[in-house]
Amino acid sequence: RLLGDETLRWTSGRTTLVDLALRTRRGDAFVVSDLDAPGWLERFTAQDPTLAPAGEQLVQGQLPVGPDRSKADGTAHAEALLDLGFPGWRERTVWRREALANGRTGALDLPGTTWRDRPAIDRGDGVYLAGDQVAAPGLLSEVSFNSALEAVSLALRGGSHRAARNHLDVKRA
Repeated sequence: RLLGDETLRWTSGRTTLVDLALRTRRGDAFVVSDLDAPGWLERFTAQDPTLAPAGEQLVQGQLPVGPDRSKADGTAHAEALLDLGFPGWRERTVWRREALANGRTGALDLPGTTWRDRPAIDRGDGVYLAGDQVAAPGLLSEVSFNSALEAVSLALRGGSHRAARNHLDVKRA
């Protein structure tokens, strides 16, 4: 939106996000992963107890939903997983938040495409993109890191016409 360039938009994922503060109960799961449908719950205070007040646990979940599904569908999925991994969670809930995240996947290469099909880092006129959704190799944060290195390299060298022959080699940099 910032650049007014419609070519910077493409298909991405949607997910229901669930955050809970639960009163501590011995035996709660660390992670619940749905192997039949995409879904993930994690008790983050298992490895870092400072994330919640004493006697409470922080549980967060991501439940991807298709374009024809609603946030409520994702929430129902989360609740089914919570029932499995956190018995009595409803009665122990101190705080709860839910959201629907659109366009949250970052670099998503659909079948038949590669990272080279993503928007170019060099947009011309001294505009360079860096982030997790541009034409740079890697997965997740690696795309952001590699695109930032390339964008800086291009900017310092004055653009693609000179940078092409001095392309940043991230393996040797």
